[in-house]
Amino acid sequence: LYPTKEFCNAMQSFFIRNDKYMIYHAEDFDEGVPFAARARSSNLCQELGQIKYLFSDKTGTLTQNVMELKRISINKTKYGHLVPLEVGFNGKEGLTLDRQKGDQAGGPIESFLEVLAVAHTVMVSKGEDGILSYEAESPDEHALVKAASELG
Repeated sequence: LYPTKEFCNAMQSFFIRNDKYMIYHAEDFDEGVPFAARARSSNLCQELGQIKYLFSDKTGTLTQNVMELKRISINKTKYGHLVPLEVGFNGKEGLTLDRQKGDQAGGPIESFLEVLAVAHTVMVSKGEDGILSYEAESPDEHALVKAASELG
C-alpha cells in the first residue's frame, strides 16, 4: 500500500510540474521566461484539498534564510569547525580520512551519511545541463541532503 501511495504522489507531482495551465508568465520576472509550478514535497497532493486559508509572510526575503551544514558529530568524533564568515562544511578532509580507515571508524560514518541521504522528503531532479537540483520543504532539510550529496 505504501509504495502505491508514494507512486501516486510522484505522479501527481509530475502532473503539477507539467501542467501547461500552471505557468507564470510575466515580462518583468525571470527575463520573461515562463516559470512552471513546482511540487517541492511528495505529500503536497494530500494537503492541497485541506487548504482553507492561505497566508504569506515573506519570511526569508530580506534575510535569505540560507542554511548550511557546519559541524557534525559521529561516534563521539566531531567534524568541521565553526569559522566566522566561512561558507560551507570544512570537515570533509577529516571525514574522508576516517571513512577510509575501515569498519571501526568508517562504518558509523557510512551509516550516518546513508541516513542523511535517504531519510527526508526532498525531491531530486536533474536539469537539462545534468546538474542535480534539490526541492525541499525547509532550508535545513535542503542543507542536510546537499551536504550528504557532497560528502558522497
